[in-house]
Amino acid sequence: MKNNYSILTGITPSGSGEVHIGNYLGAVVPFLELQKNADKIYFFIADLHALTTVQNKLELQRNVENLVLSYLAFGIDTKKVVFYRQSDITEHTELQSILNNVTPLALIKRAHAYKDKLQKGTDPEDINMGLFSYPILMAADILLYGPDYVPVGDDQKQHIEIARDVAGFFNKTYGETFVLPDIYNIKESARLVGTEGKRKMSKSLNNYIAVFADEKIIRKQIMSCYTDPNRKKVTDPGSVEGNPVFTYHRLLNDNKDEVADLEKRYTTGTVSDMEVKEKLIFAILTKFKKERALYNELKSNPEKIKDILREGAEKARVQAAKKMMEVRERIGITNKYSEFHY
Repeated sequence: MKNNYSILTGITPSGSGEVHIGNYLGAVVPFLELQKNADKIYFFIADLHALTTVQNKLELQRNVENLVLSYLAFGIDTKKVVFYRQSDITEHTELQSILNNVTPLALIKRAHAYKDKLQKGTDPEDINMGLFSYPILMAADILLYGPDYVPVGDDQKQHIEIARDVAGFFNKTYGETFVLPDIYNIKESARLVGTEGKRKMSKSLNNYIAVFADEKIIRKQIMSCYTDPNRKKVTDPGSVEGNPVFTYHRLLNDNKDEVADLEKRYTTGTVSDMEVKEKLIFAILTKFKKERALYNELKSNPEKIKDILREGAEKARVQAAKKMMEVRERIGITNKYSEFHY
């Protein structure tokens, strides 16, 4: 990565908005690392994107709250990070409308989100326009701020490539206006297997372990974890490879001596699944003790959260308005008969 770089990333408040340990390892940890060195960072809650699937007012409000509180509790440096809600910056949807007119239909038909729906047997007549035009809104989210890098996993790389294509179409039509962002690839090693031991951890599959849930819920989630199915009794030797409980221990239990001891005892049949899971519960609650306390403290102070988001939106709006005035001038909406300004 170049020196003095800027990054932009957004997270959609779909599902329940809860952050699970897979999110923490795959998204939060890489972001906190990038935060240390980036010159400028834009981080937004993509609540407009959530409307493609979340169409219940109370559900959306809960999801947004969960994400905002979670990421603040994890340690977003709001003095350095421009932290805002997508819906607070009207320029996002305005730019999307303009980009619609330079984006070929064929490009959007190749987008994963649309093709996945078709492959799952969804009738094209039932796919809403929000999902279909999702990549164009995502392009607007990015191009307004001109970041050097957008950090994404492999499943989101195509969206950044589409954003680059859309920027290229606009620049070719109206002249150089948008910076083409580069992809900062988040390694897929962070993709975590779910508690059933088969698929990627996901809220929609209900195979996750929440970070900020009530302790009783976390206990229930961990106690339901898949272990070695061939181990019928405590004295049977068990396998730690492919066993999600030990995968989580290795990644999240800071007591590495304990992890090594549990693995040794498990493979020799001298420790129960119950004890291994109890120690995982303790390890996770210990690891996130400070963050869980801060989450609850922030939740009890909504005015402080509003102030943080208001300040972030004000900073983001300065850049978004500046870029949109340039776009308006390029396409001819701003002219000698126009007095519009943001």
